[in-house]
Amino acid sequence: MKKARLSNLKSTTAPLVIGLAMFSNPVFAQDAGDEAAAEDSTPIVVTGSRIARPNLDSNSPVSVVTGEQTVANADVTLDTFLNTLPGVNPAGTTTSNNPGNGGQSNIDLRGLGSNRNLVLINGRRPMVSSSSQTVDLNTIPQGLIERIDVTTGGAGAAYGADAIAGVVNMILKDDFEGIDLRATYSNTVSEMDAREYQISGTIGGNFADGRGNIAFSAEYSQRQGLIKAQRPFSDQATSTTGTFPTGRYTQSAGNPISQAAINALFASYGVAPAQTPNGTQLGFNSDGTLFGIGTFNSPVNVSNFRYALDSAANPNLNFFPDFYSYNFDIVNILVLPLERKSAFLTGHYEINPSFDLFIQGGFTEYTSSTALAPTPVGTGIVNPTSTASGLNARSPLVAPGGRITGLVAPITNPFLPADLRNLLLTRTGDDPNLTGTGAAEGVRIGYRFLPTGLREQVLDNEVLQGLIGLRGEIAEGWRYEAYYSWGRTTIDQEARGNVNVQRVQELLEAADGGRTLCAGGFNPFGVQPLSPECVAYVDEVGRTKTTFTQKIAQAYVTGELTELPGGPLGVVFGLESRKFRYAFDPGSLFGPIAGFNTATPDLGTNSFLDFFGELRAPIMDNLELSLTARHSKSDFNDIQNGVDGAPSKDWAYGGTLSYSPIDSVRLRASYQHSVRAPNFGELFSGGGSFPQIFDPCSATTNFRTSGGAAATNLCVATGVGSTTAATFAATPGGQAFITVTGNPDLKPESSDTFTVGGVFTAGGFTGSIDYYNIKIKDTIFSPDVNEIIASCYGYNDINPNLAASSPYCAGIARSGNNITGIYLPASLGGDPATGYFQAINQVR
Repeated sequence: MKKARLSNLKSTTAPLVIGLAMFSNPVFAQDAGDEAAAEDSTPIVVTGSRIARPNLDSNSPVSVVTGEQTVANADVTLDTFLNTLPGVNPAGTTTSNNPGNGGQSNIDLRGLGSNRNLVLINGRRPMVSSSSQTVDLNTIPQGLIERIDVTTGGAGAAYGADAIAGVVNMILKDDFEGIDLRATYSNTVSEMDAREYQISGTIGGNFADGRGNIAFSAEYSQRQGLIKAQRPFSDQATSTTGTFPTGRYTQSAGNPISQAAINALFASYGVAPAQTPNGTQLGFNSDGTLFGIGTFNSPVNVSNFRYALDSAANPNLNFFPDFYSYNFDIVNILVLPLERKSAFLTGHYEINPSFDLFIQGGFTEYTSSTALAPTPVGTGIVNPTSTASGLNARSPLVAPGGRITGLVAPITNPFLPADLRNLLLTRTGDDPNLTGTGAAEGVRIGYRFLPTGLREQVLDNEVLQGLIGLRGEIAEGWRYEAYYSWGRTTIDQEARGNVNVQRVQELLEAADGGRTLCAGGFNPFGVQPLSPECVAYVDEVGRTKTTFTQKIAQAYVTGELTELPGGPLGVVFGLESRKFRYAFDPGSLFGPIAGFNTATPDLGTNSFLDFFGELRAPIMDNLELSLTARHSKSDFNDIQNGVDGAPSKDWAYGGTLSYSPIDSVRLRASYQHSVRAPNFGELFSGGGSFPQIFDPCSATTNFRTSGGAAATNLCVATGVGSTTAATFAATPGGQAFITVTGNPDLKPESSDTFTVGGVFTAGGFTGSIDYYNIKIKDTIFSPDVNEIIASCYGYNDINPNLAASSPYCAGIARSGNNITGIYLPASLGGDPATGYFQAINQVR
């Protein structure tokens, strides 16, 4: 979406200069190598090293952008601009619907994930905002940014092993004088919506004859939301769902309805034999009749559908009438609303050359929200040998020890339509997951709760952080720095539109359909009204609270040991202690809730003690070698569950080499080895969700049609009925209950990063190109649910022999042929990430 932008700027000099800009100039990333030499003799510390050097040369790929460039486009969040830089991949952000990161603004280098790079402020770690210990860019003071260095060559030995992909270092202004006021506005060009506002002010000045400086910045930002219904390209969902507001019957493979009875019923509706559905394709009209939802990728279309296209049934016109799916996407968000208030203070005072006191403090408060279609509740049954837990509902209609993630109605339910009841009476088999046999077994149905309204999530984030430190000279050529920082992040979530599955089940099982529990009871057979009393009975507002606390102490010494032909031999020695505490209270979302993801309570800590060193050896005027090393000891404790992760002691190390055969060419190569310990979320955090899934075992998929008997045998081995495998038609867009869990037995992942490239200058042109190769071993990741499914069934070159013993297959649970649950924490080796990093710099 194109945006128009307006900005008013007030200069920091005494006369007021007010400018109006209708558009912004192009922005180019500058490479730190050879871009400019220092105009004075003050040593410069380049991101990727703590050793000062006489210019901005870097042996690793570094992009440098100025603070003015970051605000030129009037973007409310920094990630919008940073995503345009080489080596930066968009992460889940506040402009993604339901991003799963609390509305935070994160950055992803090399596409390796936000938890494999470090965000720093002045080379120091700021407060984190998640159990994966990532930094929220909403907490960075845009008005105080002098420049941003993006290092993508790996920096684990210099800053910590979690910098596998690199470092994003926000360098703040340390000598700001004057007042800087900014007001920006932007909106989409076509519709004049999705408006963004930002007002910021920065004030600062020197004192004590220039030996001290203090600056304060405050900011207010607001972004208006935009939903998909507001754009014709997104007002129809591009994928399907198997849970409808009309309700839907789910047939059990072990106890199917007689197809002859279905044929006769649909013939009485006037449906031609070629369009008659089977028992897996039945939905409910409001008048008590049934309709066929159609078969995906087949000639059988929707039949006897008695709703208007503009009714609450809301068919997805991308698929209708070939297949009926609810158009769930119209309320989903294209741009998430955001309101943010922040303040930041930075200052320093040189008492004498040996004692330079510096401080830093920040406060950020912001609210973001998401919206999803009304809650779908499927038809899943979780048996006791798979993923049954306290997050699932109980029912006497399921086998002992089992639980439900969907809905089961007794055959005696008074709202059961006569046409459906007559079909159910033809059942003569047995669903092992249900009590009873034949016609006496319960009725598994799926239903989308339009009466409870949208699923809306409001997240209030508050981040408080402070830092104090000393730096100065020890002796000629030797300096030190030591600091202590503390921070706390609090996230309060309110989730509306959830449904208490246990209470819905109580309504279904009541002899009167729930009329004695709430006015009118609950009728899931068709688009039916639900009284306010029943809405209040099943509706569940979830309120959760997450708190993170971080404490960091670091000290290092840097200096020169001796003189080499190319310059002084520089060294760094230091140590760092980091302590992290995580607490999560799920409130009412701990239980049999559908809507937003359920979660389990948690409380835990982890700690790190690192020793690090660095050496820079200018062997000749045009040849330089740098070496870094870091030893890290880590401990993890899940206090809530009394489980400890395995402690680790690991080394990270690396080296870089640069060579300039001529003044206009500098060649460089680097190698970095890092070992990243699993974070608290990967080790211990758990919960449940209902993601959309694809089932390869459906009889019309390429897997089944081209896989032959081996494919069919694997499907049967993983829970598809042998007598129905040939005709099984999985619901496109179906959902499964997923148990998400940490793995306390995870081992650290290790990475090897190799880069080689060069920096080239010609007149006013500077450019660079670097090849990189990143190999991660024992990769720690939470696999996508469809990745687990695909890996079991021979996709992705995993399990090529279609063995049922694959660990991926062991995590898949089925009921009535359909996938109803998945469980699998994993730590697997990864393929290398390779590519080219290039930057074309400014033409002067």
